[in-house]
Amino acid sequence: MKFLSPLPGSVRSAPDLVALRLREAIFTGELRPGDQLPPEIDLARGFGIALMTVRVALNALKDMGLLATVRGRNGGTFVTNDVGERIAEAARQSPLTKVELRDLTDWRRAISGEACFLTASRASAEDRVAIQTAGDNFDQLLPKFPDVRFADARLHSLIAETSKSENLLRGEIEIQRILTEVILAIEKPRGSKHLTSFSHDPIIKAIAQGNGNAAREAMLNHAEDTFTWVTLLL
Repeated sequence: MKFLSPLPGSVRSAPDLVALRLREAIFTGELRPGDQLPPEIDLARGFGIALMTVRVALNALKDMGLLATVRGRNGGTFVTNDVGERIAEAARQSPLTKVELRDLTDWRRAISGEACFLTASRASAEDRVAIQTAGDNFDQLLPKFPDVRFADARLHSLIAETSKSENLLRGEIEIQRILTEVILAIEKPRGSKHLTSFSHDPIIKAIAQGNGNAAREAMLNHAEDTFTWVTLLL
């Protein structure tokens, strides 16, 4: 699990950082609705922190409705099945303005565009197969929400991860987290197949061909398509 790694030094408290890592994993589709988290002791070891710190973070996410604990022989901590609705409810309390969405899109063009450019030259054959598989998974889930949104975020996060740039990956994860909130907060998303699935294909094709410039251009077009689509629905 990519989210499970030692925490860096930060002005944030350790419980806040753990909660942030887990939220990002949920919002970007690394942890899906119904998925079981590793045991608390494994989380503590993976993050390099005390068990009590993990419990504080988990309790915070349970209070938000993102996680739930099941008791008994097959129990554990799970991502709630209705996590998409919980995310949407929270996001509707403070929706993005069109100006903020434009700013997010400009940031996305810089981060995601460069990630696609680098991935085209740095991806191994195995990486390219994984990206194609993630794209196929997205298409198969259309138009099922929120699953398709999580699959979309996972695809873009995977592309950024394959760029081999930690800073681009962190930026992409944050962008996808915000986009998940924005898109899931829309009451009845429409037109997602035409505007979203259609524009993934050029990105994946350019990466498969090792064409960085084409991959970046396809990503910029995709970012603008998403901006147009979301703006029309706000």
